Amino acid sequence: MHKKGDATLFQGTKRVASPFLLVDIAVFAPLNKTFTYQWPERLGEPRPGIRVYVPFGRGRRLGMVWRTAVSSSDASIELKAVIDCVDAWPLYDSRRMQWLERACRYYMAAPGECAETALAWAGNEDKRRWNCADAAALSLLDEELARAFEHRKTLSAATLRKKLPAPGFYHRLRQAVDAGHLTEVLNKSTLHASPVMPAEPVPERLIPAQQQALDRISHTPGFAPFLLFGCTGSGKTEVYLRAARRKVDSGSQVLILVPEIGLTPQWLARLATRFEHIAVWHSGLSDAQRLQTRRELPDVEVLVGTRSALFLPLPRCSMIVVDEEHDTSFKQQEGMHYHARDLAVLLAQEMDIPVILGTATPSLESWRQAREGRYQLLELPERIAPHPAPAIEIVDMRGVEAALSEPLLAALGETKAKGLQSLLYLNRRGYSPALMCTACGDVPECPSCSFRLTLHRRNRQLRCHACGFARHVPVACEHCGEDALLPLGEGTEKVEEQLASALPDLRMARLDRDAIRNETHLMRVLGDFSSGKLDCLVGTQMLVKGHHFPNVTLVGVVNADLGLSLPDFRAGERWWQQITQVTGRTGRGRHPGRIMVQTRNPEAPWLSRIGGEPACDTLDTELSLRKTLNYPPFARWVRIIFSATRSGIAMQAAECVAQACAAYLPESITCMGPVPCAIERIATRYRFELVLRETARKHLPWRLMPLLSRIAVPAAVRMRVDVDPMDMM
Repeated sequence: MHKKGDATLFQGTKRVASPFLLVDIAVFAPLNKTFTYQWPERLGEPRPGIRVYVPFGRGRRLGMVWRTAVSSSDASIELKAVIDCVDAWPLYDSRRMQWLERACRYYMAAPGECAETALAWAGNEDKRRWNCADAAALSLLDEELARAFEHRKTLSAATLRKKLPAPGFYHRLRQAVDAGHLTEVLNKSTLHASPVMPAEPVPERLIPAQQQALDRISHTPGFAPFLLFGCTGSGKTEVYLRAARRKVDSGSQVLILVPEIGLTPQWLARLATRFEHIAVWHSGLSDAQRLQTRRELPDVEVLVGTRSALFLPLPRCSMIVVDEEHDTSFKQQEGMHYHARDLAVLLAQEMDIPVILGTATPSLESWRQAREGRYQLLELPERIAPHPAPAIEIVDMRGVEAALSEPLLAALGETKAKGLQSLLYLNRRGYSPALMCTACGDVPECPSCSFRLTLHRRNRQLRCHACGFARHVPVACEHCGEDALLPLGEGTEKVEEQLASALPDLRMARLDRDAIRNETHLMRVLGDFSSGKLDCLVGTQMLVKGHHFPNVTLVGVVNADLGLSLPDFRAGERWWQQITQVTGRTGRGRHPGRIMVQTRNPEAPWLSRIGGEPACDTLDTELSLRKTLNYPPFARWVRIIFSATRSGIAMQAAECVAQACAAYLPESITCMGPVPCAIERIATRYRFELVLRETARKHLPWRLMPLLSRIAVPAAVRMRVDVDPMDMM
């Protein structure tokens, strides 16, 4: 509650003697508490879940009503009043508000930060356009608002707000809308948008394993988490779609989460053949598309989107699907560090509905839940395709300087000659990861980060993939002056260059963040490949995430050694997931597939796990190792990162928090550090970390939040708390 003596926050406060309502507001700011305000009667009834504008400091801030407090008539309390109410009705019902509060507590997020993350989908109010057909009639209700429409009948909310700067603008706007004097200008519906990719044929019948999985999902009432575990090409998507069809036929709605924007075109093509009202949600949508989807949520049958789609309040949602549940893209790395998969399970629990986690390479977190019976395990062990899974061909690259070996180039040519398609996977952008002077050994580095600069030859630039710094490629070594600069290693640009030289007739495209400019370009490339206009795609991990290309019969892994030596205990798990996923893109149609894996370490034990042993054996082996080491998922970790432009002050703040943790937290919680992060410097800021670990999983993270709220970290230091961290770099 605001204190009487805070002159900065409470200029213009009023002492109120008569009874008045109090509301706790989660102000959209990283502040670890809510703030209490007076609720004016003119704004109607306060409800949790509506957005409001409140005076804050010397300005005003947007926030959300977190809860309504008890009425008070204490004349000694000086409060500021809420300025404006943005929404007529709560954006979330009581169940979703409860879900949001649980998420806030678990991820140790500030209430305002949590609310701002959750309600980002509704943050385009100023873009809405309103039409006034009869200004004279409107003037009887609000003369000032009517004058704004004197010269134009249609205005955006942003323009209206400039014309009506007085407090209570949104409340006045709603009153005019409710009275029928203003109507919103609607854009063309997005619910019937035509897919850009060809639709996949619908199978006449399911195989027995699919039918069993579908029946289990459909006949289990209430909250039920399912792990749908099937090898690549086993028909998991068909199970999702038929389960969704049953839900929609009963009048309900279904939410499908995918890890990347690149998967939405294919999902739209699948859904368009089976459902009449579909919608998509991701960061690539325009403001107009977002407003239209938001407006038509009650009519949507199936909503497909990336992690942020989880926060859209489908009013009749009766099932959630998380496709590729293992993917680390579901973990948010800014603001509230939530994991969309785990929040989807939590939301399903609050709403008492089923949630399906589908994957060919389960995360060890989900695998443990299934092994211990908390998730229902549904297995699809066989491929739908009428031929066996392809064997792995290992290509020894020791002594080979080129990015692509002769056997792989020959296989690409043969695939092209047969009229079939191929994929080449290399999880490294640019031309080469470094540029070295062979005379003195100097390698240009980013001036702001602990990173070497990546060579982008096409643009003649050296770029930092951490902070975005870019500079021109020097003509000679800037250290010794010699003209002896040599690119080290290979990226997707270099692979593309070698392909163009060796196979000039090969129609190809590159699929990475440098080559794909926007969503339209992405959809065009995927559409061209699906329709056969392209013979080969070269790309990064955008290629490995659930794409279905029946005409692909060759997959080449350009460098299978990348990612195995990272200082992260999950490195081996992620490598296995990525390689398994990319090799699963071949042989999904009428023709058998072929997989070629290039490596300079052909005896590596991990290579034998790709197609050489059942996935469940690989998972059980890794799970046993994690249990022995007391690593997640058998322990809960919280990673706290301290960053500042001076290393000393960041380290001091980390040491202060470490001492407090050691003194006040239970003995079951161990504190490792502080130590420099694996990537010590990013964007001029030095980074240090503490990692708190607890095997019992009883006190973390809940006992940590009150402690951190009492510690004053210097203003120059940023402290970021990551519960269940997925990135240890």
